[in-house]
Amino acid sequence: MARASTKRSVGERCWTLVGHRQGAFWCARRRRPARGEPDRVAFDSAWVLAREESKGDVVGFYHTHPGGTPRPSVRDVKTMRAWVGSFGKPLLCLIESDGILSAFRFDDDASTGAAVRDCALLPHGIVMAFDPQEPD
Repeated sequence: MARASTKRSVGERCWTLVGHRQGAFWCARRRRPARGEPDRVAFDSAWVLAREESKGDVVGFYHTHPGGTPRPSVRDVKTMRAWVGSFGKPLLCLIESDGILSAFRFDDDASTGAAVRDCALLPHGIVMAFDPQEPD
């Protein structure tokens, strides 16, 4: 008799990153946590737009790829291009998978995401990234 799996599907989680960029350094805090499907993230896009219009401090998004790779998916690239095009500024896409955190900078609506060399999630949802590269 085959034993049924007790492992439950884990949905992606997502946060909006609010903060600032100063030269090569990005400093942000994860805000507005949301859960999605195992292969699809969900978040409050109306809140993101309102936040950017009122404070201008949305610097990107942090999300998980449960059981996947810490690289942008095709959907991630399309989504980041849309947000960058809408906001008219570079944004970060941070992806966490199996304890590995990777960051990618999207500069415009044609960007494929330039890898950011160093990034870290600190206590209290603080995210730091060091990106000495020139924009694409």
